[in-house]
Amino acid sequence: MKRVLDDLNLFCKVVELGSLKAASSKTGVPHSTVSRRIEALERALGLVLLQRTTREIKVTPRGKELYLDCAPLFSNLNDSIALAEDAEAKFKGTLNVSMPVRAGIDFLGSWLIDFATEHPDLKLNVTLSNTNKNLLKDDIDLAFRVGPLLDSSAVALHLWDIPYSVCAHPAYLKKYGLVQNTITIQQIASLPCVISHPAKKWAFLDAANTEVMLSPQESLAVDDLGLAQHAAMTTHYMAMLPNTMVTNELVTLKVSGLRPRKRVMYAYYFGKRHVQSQIKQLVNYIKGRFEVDMQARL
Repeated sequence: MKRVLDDLNLFCKVVELGSLKAASSKTGVPHSTVSRRIEALERALGLVLLQRTTREIKVTPRGKELYLDCAPLFSNLNDSIALAEDAEAKFKGTLNVSMPVRAGIDFLGSWLIDFATEHPDLKLNVTLSNTNKNLLKDDIDLAFRVGPLLDSSAVALHLWDIPYSVCAHPAYLKKYGLVQNTITIQQIASLPCVISHPAKKWAFLDAANTEVMLSPQESLAVDDLGLAQHAAMTTHYMAMLPNTMVTNELVTLKVSGLRPRKRVMYAYYFGKRHVQSQIKQLVNYIKGRFEVDMQARL
């Protein structure tokens, strides 16, 4: 019976993914073995489940009925197993974490340290960097990064949105004759701006929600948003900063016909099942701390 259940689970994967080859890749079971096990299942049940041709497979009516009956059961079973594994996850050993400099200094770093104090067998190695490092080459278990992400093969968890604004000091507006706190695309390209790497361009959305990338006048380049904020406070530069960094001493500027595109903080990683279980718990902790922090700001 166990072999029949295993083969039935494999059959559901074939139906979900649309081919024997895709099921083989997803499960790690050799293609020839997948085909052989589906044939064994058909013999055991006395049913034709798949019609095969050299180019494709087609699920028979009886095969579709069987899939619709069984797939939810396997899904619920897998969820139950995953929850049980998550509950038993032990935070032991070393976890290498990378995050942006400003986020690490302002809040993420301290939240991670608080988490580590609750799990004394966990050893955290925290690196602050504004460079999107390669997870595998740089031996990083978990990275907090502001999207878009470069490595699409990693698991990416959306944490929160980050609203941005173009801003400047009132003295800057007066100096360049900016009225009604509004600027044009041409002024962004011609007036002194501070750029915070790696975002050399500023991202906006137009009325149709189409992304528009602008190249500001790069009069100063820094590698940290805190430095960009300080540059704007000197009255000599326009900046694009997260809304939380636009202080009362700075003025938010409207861009004619455009609005700043929100950016996204992601947690992304590779890893085996057990490692993923630990990382998800850690990420949920970070999300919870962020939500508490946002509520305190209201």
